[in-house]
Amino acid sequence: MSKACVIFDFDGVIADTESLHLAAYNHALKILAPQIGRELQIAPREYFSNYIVYGNFEAFRNMLHDAGLSPTTGLIEKLCEEKDRIMDAHLGELAAPLPGVKRLLDHLKETRIPCGICSGARRAEITTLLRAFGILERFAEIVTIEDVRMCKPDPEGYALAFEKLWRHFDAEIEKEFSLVIEDTAGGAAAAHGAGLRVLGVAAGRDQKSIRAWADYVVEDLSQLDLAEFDRWLSVR
Repeated sequence: MSKACVIFDFDGVIADTESLHLAAYNHALKILAPQIGRELQIAPREYFSNYIVYGNFEAFRNMLHDAGLSPTTGLIEKLCEEKDRIMDAHLGELAAPLPGVKRLLDHLKETRIPCGICSGARRAEITTLLRAFGILERFAEIVTIEDVRMCKPDPEGYALAFEKLWRHFDAEIEKEFSLVIEDTAGGAAAAHGAGLRVLGVAAGRDQKSIRAWADYVVEDLSQLDLAEFDRWLSVR
């Protein structure tokens, strides 16, 4: 086995869920507008620039604070519950992972490189979709928002994911050979903070901007050169 492991982000890397998340945030804000005190809608540019990296609680808190509001913990928790309900109702709309994911997972299996997930999403969302995609068993460890005290961009999640993989594989992996796959600057900051390199997925964005926070860049995983990928992991 290689001394490398690969840790995937989930939303926007494995599953095309970001539009579902934004719609669910806005739907929850609309439903609870009377308790919030006014209607609030988050525009796509605002979401992808400011809130995409956070878990539900931190995202709602920041959205409301940025709107000049001072929400109670109870209100934020109600918003989270409503968003979770909305997300669960729409997960079935996704039938397959993003392009290149299965190809890369097959390659990792062939080269015996262990992999895991570190995500700010809920475990129920992640496992439901992985099972629907037929790839749940490919991930040795999964770290979710329920497993950490601090969400991304804090490095806690990636540090925990690597530690779990390190223990799972009897200390056979090392950070210097390993890689995180991310699609946000905040997620990359979390990975770098945990001492891990980052492959940034551009997904239609300017690759020059992605290189500002990623060690390597690819348009999407279907365009990943697997031989080059192996070199990044020092796979012989």
